[in-house]
Amino acid sequence: MSDIKAIRILIADDHLMVRKGLSVLIQGVSDFILVGEAEDGRQAIAMCHELQPDVVLMDIIMPEVSGIEAIRSICAENPSISILALTSFPDEQLIRNALRAGARGFHYKDVGADELINAIRQVHAGQAVLDSDILSILMSKTEPLLKNESRSEHGDVKLTPREKDVLILLVEGKSTKLIAVTLHIQPSTVKQALSGLYQKLGVSNRTEAVSIALREKILPD
Repeated sequence: MSDIKAIRILIADDHLMVRKGLSVLIQGVSDFILVGEAEDGRQAIAMCHELQPDVVLMDIIMPEVSGIEAIRSICAENPSISILALTSFPDEQLIRNALRAGARGFHYKDVGADELINAIRQVHAGQAVLDSDILSILMSKTEPLLKNESRSEHGDVKLTPREKDVLILLVEGKSTKLIAVTLHIQPSTVKQALSGLYQKLGVSNRTEAVSIALREKILPD
């Protein structure tokens, strides 16, 4: 364990019982450290500024400042903080707004303990994490987000070979570093390809890119 850096986690939820339940779970995992608990979005922003956690478990519906506003503010100040959004409400617009604000993952609050632990580790590694039910909502109920100018006459997104390779690995959940290692290229080259992907898909982050790629069947079989 001495060679493994612990993941520092902040919980943000306005319900005491939820915070305590998550707190017990986190403190029972050897490579997790609970650094704080916030009762609302405003407190979450302040605590992130002070404590600089690695991962925030962020409730979306909170008083004072909403979880979405908090995500936007935290990501603007420190993009290295990974935020896993949590909710009890299957609202498509709520989910999309959280992802656009900068959340790297989204789960329902009834997620199983093992799945949540794995999700925390994944977002900390820079991977996109979506509950399967949430992914289904984004794939079936949202309006098409692809820009018309980025499609050919056959309805395909015009991606370069490099962008296609990066997108395939992105869907597999690989981080920027792992994509670079797999493709034998520099991380800066991966970031350049991601920038092109985001523009062509009309999205702002990797989680939305994965959702669009799966829903629009952009990837080759």
